Amino acid sequence: MTTPSGEAGIPLSFFVELVNAIAKIKPHRASEKQPPDTRYLDTPAYKTFKRWVAALYDRHSPIPPDTTTIVFRFLFPEEDGRRKFGMQEAHLAQHLVRVLGVSSATDGRGERLKNWNDEGAIGCLGDEVSAVMAATDHSQASTTAVSLNQIDALLTELASKCAFSDHSVRASFSVAAPGRTREAILTSIYASLTPAEGAVVTQIILKDLRPLLYPLPLSATHYTAALLQYKSNAVTMLTKEAAMHAWDRTGRMSLIFKSRANLEDAARTFESLKAGESLPAPAFGTPVQIPKCVKGQGAAQALRVMKGADKVWVETKYDGERAQIHVRVDEDGLPCIKIFSKSGRDSTLDRAGVHGIICDALGLPRPSSMSAGGVRPSTGMEPSITKDVILEAEMVAFSETLGRIDEFWRIRSLIASTAIGVRHRTPLPVLSSTQDMMNSQQSLVSNGSDGGTRHLALVFFDILLLNGVSLLSIPYAERRNILERTLHLSPGYAMFAERTCIDMRHTDAEEPLRRAFASLIADRQEGAVLKADAATYNERRWPWVKLKRDYISGHGDTVDLVLVGASWEKDRARELRVPPAAYTTFYFAALANADMISTDPSHKPCFEVIFNSSYGLSREGLEELNFMIKSSDPIPCRPQQAIEGLPYIYNLSPRLSPPAVFLQRPLLAELFGAGFTKAQGNMFYELRFPRIFKIYRPSDRPWVDGTSLAEFQHIAREVVGRDRPGKAEDDWVKRTFRPDEPTSPGVRCPRKRKQVETLWVEKLEVVDGKASGRGSPTKRARIQGPAPTRKSAKTENVAQGQNAENLDRLGGAKGPSVRLGSSRLGSVTNVAASHSPLRQTSGLTTSSPSPSPSPSPSPPSALEHNPAHQSAAYLPHPANGLKTPQSSPRQAVLQDSFPPSKQSHGVIQRMATEAISDDSPALPPSTSKPRSGKDGSQVVLSAIPSTLHQYLQDSVVWMARPSGTPRPLWRAPSHAVIPTGSHVNTLDAVAVACGWVDVGPCHWARRGVIFIDDSECDQGCVPQVLAELAKRRAVLSDEDNAGNVRPILVFSTKMLAYDVLDRALTVEDLEARAICRFG
Repeated sequence: MTTPSGEAGIPLSFFVELVNAIAKIKPHRASEKQPPDTRYLDTPAYKTFKRWVAALYDRHSPIPPDTTTIVFRFLFPEEDGRRKFGMQEAHLAQHLVRVLGVSSATDGRGERLKNWNDEGAIGCLGDEVSAVMAATDHSQASTTAVSLNQIDALLTELASKCAFSDHSVRASFSVAAPGRTREAILTSIYASLTPAEGAVVTQIILKDLRPLLYPLPLSATHYTAALLQYKSNAVTMLTKEAAMHAWDRTGRMSLIFKSRANLEDAARTFESLKAGESLPAPAFGTPVQIPKCVKGQGAAQALRVMKGADKVWVETKYDGERAQIHVRVDEDGLPCIKIFSKSGRDSTLDRAGVHGIICDALGLPRPSSMSAGGVRPSTGMEPSITKDVILEAEMVAFSETLGRIDEFWRIRSLIASTAIGVRHRTPLPVLSSTQDMMNSQQSLVSNGSDGGTRHLALVFFDILLLNGVSLLSIPYAERRNILERTLHLSPGYAMFAERTCIDMRHTDAEEPLRRAFASLIADRQEGAVLKADAATYNERRWPWVKLKRDYISGHGDTVDLVLVGASWEKDRARELRVPPAAYTTFYFAALANADMISTDPSHKPCFEVIFNSSYGLSREGLEELNFMIKSSDPIPCRPQQAIEGLPYIYNLSPRLSPPAVFLQRPLLAELFGAGFTKAQGNMFYELRFPRIFKIYRPSDRPWVDGTSLAEFQHIAREVVGRDRPGKAEDDWVKRTFRPDEPTSPGVRCPRKRKQVETLWVEKLEVVDGKASGRGSPTKRARIQGPAPTRKSAKTENVAQGQNAENLDRLGGAKGPSVRLGSSRLGSVTNVAASHSPLRQTSGLTTSSPSPSPSPSPSPPSALEHNPAHQSAAYLPHPANGLKTPQSSPRQAVLQDSFPPSKQSHGVIQRMATEAISDDSPALPPSTSKPRSGKDGSQVVLSAIPSTLHQYLQDSVVWMARPSGTPRPLWRAPSHAVIPTGSHVNTLDAVAVACGWVDVGPCHWARRGVIFIDDSECDQGCVPQVLAELAKRRAVLSDEDNAGNVRPILVFSTKMLAYDVLDRALTVEDLEARAICRFG
């Protein structure tokens, strides 16, 4: 390291030497053995920084004021929350082309600045700036070393030009240099920099020094080498906690940061702190560090973290935005409010809509400048504080119409419409004819306020400072009591987080936790946070534990969608340490015109690209997916250029930037996430925090197995607790014209809620090992276990004929195997497992059981009240005597949400999610024979409500429909309703099973059922089938064994409509709906 010149301050080149020294650390290869848990004290990056700090004090002691602040600002630019530069690579490159005096045209010296993320580049604009400066005379213009302080001052001036910078930054240069433009400031910055310094400053402006500190090795420029030869932890990065420890071995700076979680404030406080002085308490205007939560993966695991605590509180985790609220009371008794987001950003003006709520909750008067912002008028209560206070709360959207907290995405428009300053957004004017629709609770328009009845609210859960006294060392129980004594509640505006106490001294403390968490899931809350009663704030012994469904392996929401595009995304790429040649982010879509294709197969598929995902796959899986895409001749997507050659149409969500490539042959993907939300400007729900579980090759499962857009939205509504569109109108019609008939239960009705709660208690018992997960697959079994190959004969089409060629180009299955809409959603661990037999007309064939998905929340087991479920029924084959357990489609609904690879069949999601609406438990096979009840009374099973799924359990079923006929979208697929072992392919098979031939009937079959499309009468299908049955019945009547045969009933395929499948009917009612009955 070179010695700088005397009194000009610490030169920037000295800091650049630190960056270069850390960059020289050799990354570990994946094949090399690495210690499992390396302390940061032992990492090469920590040791390098520690040596640099020693050299800094050795050469520049005493170090100039603000050196700590500047070093940490430069080393961790992403933590610099006050200075915003408002430029990313594309925008900054445009400025640098002019600042450096180069051309960005083709073959120009500055072309590489514009193409910093091309496949041949390494994905770092700083490196490209260094190369351009080295190739020009620019770096020779100055011989004077520039200091850290000089560059820091220029960067502050540059940040003052951005409206999103802190007010103190913008105000400091509003008068001093009003005429300096952004480009003029950049010219001053780069004028005296060397190429290496230019690279570092560029990445500081971009707020990401990682690509220079931890560059990719030269051997990892190809995506395969980068993904397979190295891992994400090939280099242990220097964290700010480790850097603070190296800077100050006494640990004072680290302790200061806990109460003042802003690197700039913590550094300045550390520098001003004299020996012997006590550490400062939390202060108004500086955020307090938010505790990091441990991920809870079940009740047992979560409580193990709390070992030693006498009591643990299960606090509801509300779906909103974190708000750390600082309030100072001035000499006149008026409040001054500061609000910080979870990231530590000053969000005071953004969240002006809750300022009035805060004043009312503390009993403080509202200043005249404070707008009511849709909140209630001041309560007039006595103030509960006299000095500074720091509160923690969750800001949510509250609906007066619903009487509860609304969905998370609703909060976005409420914040924008009530914000002050640059983040304020005035709702776009709408036509009066659409105003009511947009404002309604059923609207998916983000700026809908439901006629003013939807507003911001605060759910308070902690207090950290009261009247200037720190409460960080006070136990949680006492802090909560102080919080409840300090605030005045206002229902719908200011509320306390609900919580449940768990007594850890009981032998089975896990059981009440399972019940509490299951209750929150049934209420569709985001999750729970576990807090020890005696724990201080941010205590390491008893950390907070966050418990969410998707944290438990396999219990998130899953769905099958279509992968249509891919790109390289810099943040994810830098986590993975891969170059732009690797695709890291993938775009997922649902088929939007399924109805159109079903009626006219000549139409091109139209995909609605809803969201993208960068997480979930292993490095090996990501490399395989990259190979699949690159070898399939994807079509590049270039700005301002039309894309030609795609065999489909697409609509890209407004919030998404275009992908780098579109796939000519889309792929089917299985994803899981944490519920559903809606992005700004988008009219469709999307998976929240989506992660990729599996990508299918077209030969395993084609893209047409994916969920259609309509079905995807239906799934999302069920999960978030929204009734289907039009339900309110249907209920009104029924109440008006058919008052004797009850309205259909809503998705949040008490019965369904109780069913979901019961199911999740059982699931959590399985997770904790307290109950047997019958048929519940582990992750290992799901990945390693074989799965049945797709059976084209068992699949129904919705698109055939003229569009077959297009579907083949898209990777769809050929022939009759093409279908749309089978979707999967729910939890991995099922409560009532079942395995369907695979029976064919040629005989009975056993198959290894394979799980199938369930919705989330999944309906409780319909067989839990069924005596037949206690001992499985079997279907012995007459020839070999093999036994295969019998199951029902109802059971299949409850299967796991992660199907094994090559899964080809399963219950359609709509049936799964609506199955909860059945009032009655599942029944044993229907019969007209009475049986004795517990009290000796006779119970006629045919009078007990049943469903069509249950009715077909002991039936031989044939779908009388021409091969390749498209399935209308209003009807469920036959495989979703008809048990696999009961489905036959010909009328002869029905006749044989029902004993209408010389041999006797199949002993397990009670009847034959034929579904026929009675809308095709012009084709002679119905008369032909009825005439054939009548003819065979007439012959049978003349024989002696006519009394030993089973009846055959003919139903319309309209019985397979989604709305009909929900209804619980008696066996007599079901059979009364038959078109005809023979026998």
